[in-house]
Amino acid sequence: MTVLDLYLTRHGQSYGNIGNAGHDDWRLTPLGEKQAELLGERLAGVAFDTIYCSPLERARATAQAVIDRQPHPAELQIMHDLLEIGDYGEETPEEIHQRALRVARALRGDSPPGARVLLVAHAAFNNRLLTALLGLPGPEHLFRFGQDNTGLSRIIFSSKDIPRQKRVRLYWVNDLSHLTPELHAETIANNMWALYGGSHGSA
Repeated sequence: MTVLDLYLTRHGQSYGNIGNAGHDDWRLTPLGEKQAELLGERLAGVAFDTIYCSPLERARATAQAVIDRQPHPAELQIMHDLLEIGDYGEETPEEIHQRALRVARALRGDSPPGARVLLVAHAAFNNRLLTALLGLPGPEHLFRFGQDNTGLSRIIFSSKDIPRQKRVRLYWVNDLSHLTPELHAETIANNMWALYGGSHGSA
C-alpha cells in the first residue's frame, strides 16, 4: 500500500540564477515563468492533497503556476524549513541535514495514508532533502542529485507490510520532460554554468 506519493521540484529560473546580486528573494525570469507554466501543464492531471513550498518568491511563483492549472487545487502551505541553504541563516552541514530530516518526518507524519504531495523548494536544499528521504548519509551527498530549474523528482513510500528494501522507491530524479527540447537544453546549460562557471550555483 502506498502511504505517500511525493513529488519534489525546484523553482523555475530566477534572476539570482543568472548572476544578479543585491538581494536573496529573486523573482522568476521570463524563462523561469515559462518553465513553471510547462511544469503546471504537466501536473494538471495530478490531484495533490497538499502543496508545500519555500517562502521565497521564486518557489511561491512556481507553486502557484501548478496550482493555477489544477482542476481542484490544494491550498498552498508555506514551510519555513524549505528555505534554501544560506537563506535560512548560518547552519553547519549537520544542522542542514537535521533540518532536512525534520522536513522528511513532517511530510511522513502530517500526510494521511495514500496522500499525494508536491513540494517546491531549491537546488541545494532539495539535494539534502533527497538524502534524508532516501536514508543516505547527509553531508557526504550534497549536490549528488541534479536539480535543474523545475526538474521533477518522485518518491513513493509504501507501508510496513511491504519488504523493507521496497518501502522507499525513487521513480524520477530531475525529470525535465515537460520542457520543449530547446528549453530542456537551455535549462541544463544554464544550470551547468551556474554550478561550474558562475557565482550563484544553488538558489
